Amino acid sequence: MKKNDLNFQIEDNGCRIYAICKGKRIGSLFFVRTGKDKIIISDAEIDSNYPTDEIELYLVQEIISMARAQHRKIISICPYISEIFMRHPEFDDVRMLNYGR
Repeated sequence: MKKNDLNFQIEDNGCRIYAICKGKRIGSLFFVRTGKDKIIISDAEIDSNYPTDEIELYLVQEIISMARAQHRKIISICPYISEIFMRHPEFDDVRMLNYGR
């Protein structure tokens, strides 16, 4: 699956971002903005019928774009998302801390 196959939507309360494929929500990341300069990612949920690693990466890329635009740093307390940050040094400019495994 390619990122272009997906649309992304932030929930009205601003605490979850969805990956949407052909009108169906296939994954989400839970996050919270804290203070003026931080985002905490707490959890990811991906439909088991879709490639989990790819969808998580695409969701993280969307959060990173938002963090960069808002001049925020990201703290991940989700072990799966923390692994993505560890594998992608190009995200270091927004990564504040990784917790998890």
